[in-house]
Amino acid sequence: MEKINELDRKIMGFFKNKSLKTFLKYSLKYKTAMLGVILLSTVTSLMSAVPAWLSKYLIDDVLVKKNAKMMMIVIGAIFASTILKVITNYFADISSGYITEKIRRDIKIDVFSHLQRLPIAYFKQNKLGDLMARLSGDSTTLGRIGFMLFDMLKEFVTVVALLFRMFQVDFVLALISLTVLPAILSMVKKYTKKIRKSGRVRQDTVGDVTAFVQEALSGISVIKGFNRSDKIIDKYMDVTQEEFDKIYKTTKIKAKISPINEVLATIMILLVAGYGGYQIIVVQSMTPGDLISFITAIGLMQQPLKTLIKRNSELQEALPSADRVIEILDVELEPDHIGEDVKEVPETIEKIDFNNVDFKYDDGDEKVLKNFNLNVKAGEVVALVGKSGSGKTTLVNLLPRYYDITSGSIKINDIDIREMSLQKYRNHIGIVPQETFLFSGTIGENIGFGKDNVSKDEIINAAKMANAYNFIMELPNQFETEVGERGVLLSGGQKQRLAIARALIQNPSIMILDEATSALDTESERLVQEALDTLMKGRTTFVIAHRLSTIINADKIVVMENGEIKEVGTHQKLLENNGIYRKLYEIQFGKIEPIETVDLIENQKLEELEQYI
Repeated sequence: MEKINELDRKIMGFFKNKSLKTFLKYSLKYKTAMLGVILLSTVTSLMSAVPAWLSKYLIDDVLVKKNAKMMMIVIGAIFASTILKVITNYFADISSGYITEKIRRDIKIDVFSHLQRLPIAYFKQNKLGDLMARLSGDSTTLGRIGFMLFDMLKEFVTVVALLFRMFQVDFVLALISLTVLPAILSMVKKYTKKIRKSGRVRQDTVGDVTAFVQEALSGISVIKGFNRSDKIIDKYMDVTQEEFDKIYKTTKIKAKISPINEVLATIMILLVAGYGGYQIIVVQSMTPGDLISFITAIGLMQQPLKTLIKRNSELQEALPSADRVIEILDVELEPDHIGEDVKEVPETIEKIDFNNVDFKYDDGDEKVLKNFNLNVKAGEVVALVGKSGSGKTTLVNLLPRYYDITSGSIKINDIDIREMSLQKYRNHIGIVPQETFLFSGTIGENIGFGKDNVSKDEIINAAKMANAYNFIMELPNQFETEVGERGVLLSGGQKQRLAIARALIQNPSIMILDEATSALDTESERLVQEALDTLMKGRTTFVIAHRLSTIINADKIVVMENGEIKEVGTHQKLLENNGIYRKLYEIQFGKIEPIETVDLIENQKLEELEQYI
């Protein structure tokens, strides 16, 4: 978003609702076009009110006085006003449509960009389906506010012009006709609050339904594997029933408005007809043309008033949806760095130090990491071992600053990583996760994803280093082969090797590996492990280890438990210590020397394995 000036800020101050302020902030980027729309809409509205003036001359001069010349003038004026009205209305509509769509696109881009820059923690705490609903449907609704406001402006000007004509004809008669207006406005205000409240509940429910559908479709293989399709369908029926109830409630509230308006409008017309007839017949202070002109104004006012009320209802219903988008834009972005001065990321990483690191999640009460201290030299391979929940994944998530530590420090060459530019710092980190995520597109696009202006030769070289080149060349379209959504058209081993190639092409200084071979068959594991060995050469590497066979040659093996370091050393040193690591190693490889422990190990083998792997 561009910065707004003081005048624009004052204009925005007239709006209390945050969504309306946000829309106006975006619309101020197109001030010239908006002024054009306002001008065109004003002309359209005035032309719509012209028959209220012409009807007087049609009755008094044409029908009563039989003036043929006046008849031609009236007919010509009606035709001219109609032509001008349709022309200005056409350009007003396409112009307002253009501005609305531009604003809608701007909002969606900003919301998407904002989401991309939010902390990982935000996505852990919010359902993906709900975020998708906000980005697509709710962002579009926020953009549509423009259409509603432009339409309301046009109808409002028409009503004002017709009111002017009514007071011009007879001041008292205009006041009588407006006695019903306070009742209409009071009713609109009453139902506006109900519609807005009901609309917010409805939008939240729609978000829940979208989140459920996204989760159900993502987990379709699990659903089918456990034969639970009927259960999921029943649950979907329940959540959609709740959605239906909320929408129907809003519909009933909106449906009450129009009939009440009709009754009140009818009362107003009867009062006008009675008083006007009295003025013509008894007092003789009004001509038939004046009364017809007045009634014409009232008649012409009915549709603009209905449209105003309808658009207001739609606006109040849309605002809660728009508010859901603003809630995203209000979330604080991932901080780029702490402190006023940004420290440069070292070109050559000499050491990484974890100093008294504590960490707990925002939604948690207990620390996940406690007083964690570790010194890592450049080029070392550090393996993290421990049972599930020991803090291994949390630790490697702190390194690329997916989360910032609660206390302590993580330093590279004695510089706190929080003082470096996050965007530049992450360029030095490569990640190969256990479950590879590939984007829809070609193999070449996925390999080159992590680097700008990557060449074909670089992609080919990375594929060769990752042991992926041979299988790629066997595919019909080779590097142009589509991988499908999440890489569904490739095997697990093929996806892992592409992930390694993607990391290699970045040429990162620091590598994070989350046991990339644990779910592969023997042949795929061999190929992937060879690629990983290539990847780790000359880089400082952190490995989350599940299979000890993959980390025997690690420079440091860190055994973790309850967020604390219990043991640190090489494979041989830890075996000699006869501690947790040795116990884990013996469970995996069955090399148990003390005879008296055999029965214990046999009985507890599976239990221990689950604890430490």
